[in-house]
Amino acid sequence: MPSTDRRPAGGYLPGIDGLRAIAVLAVIVFHVEFLGFLPGGFTGVDMFFVISGYVISQSLAERRHRALRDYLLDFYRRRALRILPALLVVLLVSVLVSALLVPPVWLSNHNADTGLTAFLGVSNFTLAWQSNTYFSPSAEFNPYLHTWSLAVEEQFYVIFPVLFFCWLRYHTTHLLARIALPLLTLASLAWCAMQTQAAPLSAFYLLPSRFWELAAGALLFQMLDNTTDARRRATWPLVLLGAGLGLLVAGFVWTPAREFPFPWALVTVAGTALAIAGIVLAGGGGGRAGVLHRVLSAWPVTYFGRLSYSLYLWHWPVAVFLRWTVGLETVLVQVLYPLVVLGLAAASYHWIEQPMRRGRRMLQCRAGLTISAALLAVGLSAGAAMWTVDNTERLSLSRVADSYVWHAYKHYPREPIEVVEDPALQGRQLFVLGDSHTAAYRTMLNIVSLRLGIEVVEYERGGCAVVSLLAADPAACGEWKNDALADIQARAKPGDVVFLASLRMPELAGRDGWKDEDVLFAQALGERTAQQAQAARTAADAVLAPLQAAGLTVLIDAPSPVFKAPANRCSDAFNRMNPICAPGLTVERDRLLQLRAPQMHLLTQLAREYPVLKIWDPLPILCPGHLCSAYDEKGDPLFADADHLSGHGNRVLEPSFTQFLINLYRPL
Repeated sequence: MPSTDRRPAGGYLPGIDGLRAIAVLAVIVFHVEFLGFLPGGFTGVDMFFVISGYVISQSLAERRHRALRDYLLDFYRRRALRILPALLVVLLVSVLVSALLVPPVWLSNHNADTGLTAFLGVSNFTLAWQSNTYFSPSAEFNPYLHTWSLAVEEQFYVIFPVLFFCWLRYHTTHLLARIALPLLTLASLAWCAMQTQAAPLSAFYLLPSRFWELAAGALLFQMLDNTTDARRRATWPLVLLGAGLGLLVAGFVWTPAREFPFPWALVTVAGTALAIAGIVLAGGGGGRAGVLHRVLSAWPVTYFGRLSYSLYLWHWPVAVFLRWTVGLETVLVQVLYPLVVLGLAAASYHWIEQPMRRGRRMLQCRAGLTISAALLAVGLSAGAAMWTVDNTERLSLSRVADSYVWHAYKHYPREPIEVVEDPALQGRQLFVLGDSHTAAYRTMLNIVSLRLGIEVVEYERGGCAVVSLLAADPAACGEWKNDALADIQARAKPGDVVFLASLRMPELAGRDGWKDEDVLFAQALGERTAQQAQAARTAADAVLAPLQAAGLTVLIDAPSPVFKAPANRCSDAFNRMNPICAPGLTVERDRLLQLRAPQMHLLTQLAREYPVLKIWDPLPILCPGHLCSAYDEKGDPLFADADHLSGHGNRVLEPSFTQFLINLYRPL
């Protein structure tokens, strides 16, 4: 490309802020699931990537004549003042509110890790290494989820300024300076295409698969930097802007959660690049681009664009905390939510962003001082956040924060353990295999191990039921299950016990028909077809036959109670009015007996055919009366959510389970 010192329509272009407004509003509408509108609104983040690539390039080009050291120091000074103040405030507020209102349950297990790494600009790595996607249920309760995109940009800023400096200085004389960024962009796009299929989480969250989006904005700047005045006077601005906005709308409406970022991000990236080109080539004049440019440049639209960073920072934590407490479903909350977010964003913009960016104090103008102060602020903020996370149980306003009562963790028992001395228990092993309901027995299993002196070996994977009695065991878990069974058979001695613990009841939580229990239970019962029953039998035979052949005793827990609402989200004064809690935390015992009857019938058949199979039924202990409740008669929780046991529930069941095991081991 020919050399030029001309900027592409330099100065402030209000239309770019108009694009920012579109991007942030699309993301917000998507995140609050407003009427199912804009199912692809999450692509607003991709718009931000392209806009950032362009604007950063323009800003760097203004400083092309500086020495590399001054060029880099000034860049990071401006980035620190632009990004960190508002971000640190939002993160600290989110950490504190999380500690007060959001107890550590499975829906919030990864929140603390994500939040702490967000201070360091690497929360995208934490999210990429988890098993939950951006669209999974637990993501809705992580107030730091949105920081992944900021992390991607911050990591891009480590690499890009030097690349762009080389282009500014040497693109007329060195081939490598001209082709380095285009080659990296193509490599990133190719990597994105491969990772979207091979490693979707990495493709979504990590820079190598997103570099091309930010680089697209930079390449656009390089192209426009060499655009001739004749082209600027042509009719291209209106055509480009119209085509770009059309592609953006298509991305908002049709982009699926799957197959993203490749190939669907191409639509949004191309649309954003075309729209920016239309705005820049119009030179900010508005007349040549017509009504579209005037709308994007209108004061209300550009004001939202200027607020876009603060809007993005605040909109997600506010939605998470409302979703956890009062819920987002009611009309009142839906009306208040945008007002609260707008108020916080405006306060953040006018009282934090602008004073920090525009101030003329030495701390803000001297690059060395600014960067040192920024690092100190990050360190102190992260330290404060770590202390808050470590003291969540003391700070929390939620009764669910009492992890000893609520959570089936491997707490060392506070109560004295009376050890059972019995020669029949010497050297015995208990192997436990199943889904997350295996993990929900951890407190009980820990006490059993201490009381009986037996070794407990756990094999647990969420969503991987073993002998579910409902249908075939999940096919995706087949390899894991087979490996676990092979390991058990290799390690176990004849007479050892294999405890298969899984969810064996249709879930009731989250169903729409809870107002009419006849409809609700008929729906749940009707899901088990004859085909599924046969598949459940086949899956059970595949597990029980080899264990019996190995001379092992197999223990299965009969189906336990399930509830229509999660106890851990409905036990505090600030969340009982949440619509998710409306179904209540009690179910008639007869209803549950009816719901589990098909599974009990199959379990009885299996027990007749496999002499090694024994059945332990916790339901009579958890539900001794005609009404089953998530709480016991003292008001302590038996269940942590709608179907997983609490720590207290584990302790209630432990004497029965311990005695059952003793009876299994003694005859041997």
